[in-house]
Amino acid sequence: MAQDNFHNYNKNNIQGGAGRLIVSNDTSFRPEAISDIMDLDTYKLKDGFRDLGATNEGIARSRGNETEDVEIDQSTTPIDTTITSWENTITTTLMETDINNRQLANAGGVIEKTAPKTGQALPLAAPLISNARQVKVTLGENDSIDSGTKFIKVGNETAQVASVKNNVITLKKPLEEKHEENEKVMPILELGTKRIGYGAPDSVAPVALTLIVHRDDGTFLLVHYYEVKISDNVETNHGKEKASLPVTFTAFAQHDLPDDENVYIEIEQTLGNEEE
Repeated sequence: MAQDNFHNYNKNNIQGGAGRLIVSNDTSFRPEAISDIMDLDTYKLKDGFRDLGATNEGIARSRGNETEDVEIDQSTTPIDTTITSWENTITTTLMETDINNRQLANAGGVIEKTAPKTGQALPLAAPLISNARQVKVTLGENDSIDSGTKFIKVGNETAQVASVKNNVITLKKPLEEKHEENEKVMPILELGTKRIGYGAPDSVAPVALTLIVHRDDGTFLLVHYYEVKISDNVETNHGKEKASLPVTFTAFAQHDLPDDENVYIEIEQTLGNEEE
């Protein structure tokens, strides 16, 4: 006869899994299902949502309140407490320091883009498989490739050049995609740019923040904060280590939702065999 388990626990409730942090500019959106934000087959995000990418040392969620004691003359100890405020924060370190993440973390202005300056388009001499490092082009009688070319564009893929010899371009890193013979190779004379300014605004635009965790048992947990703003200091160190963006988001309540449901929601998948 099996003995009763005095230390009553369910190991299936002990879950881990890294998180996927997602932002959206639409703070009015109220998801009803995980599939409202992410396709459950392809894991592709729905329109209007953007990944913040890799993080370091986890994604910490904090929820707490401050209270005030209720005291009366007839008791030497408080008889109750009143909640005076709630604070909900999300803290992590973003390891993908692209301009979109820097704009968010540092409350930047509008991103302005300029197109690259390119040379004459040249046809590929042969198709390219993925991971190719040598690109052979067809040169006409009056065509040439400047030996000082630093970047080329093959189809929609831009790559850094290691060397140029006659009609063969050797790349520093292999191409990620395969390319057909009818695609063009474009020498880049000057790279395009993205420009952004930072100042001292008197307000910061809110965003919606979503955390999706892929748990050990294969299920998903979604945590959606209706409205957050970047807060606290952001310090980026450009040294020997990879640059990073430590960020803290503070969540705010929504006026049109019940008091006990107006900051964030959780939606989790179930396997149907959990104990009630």
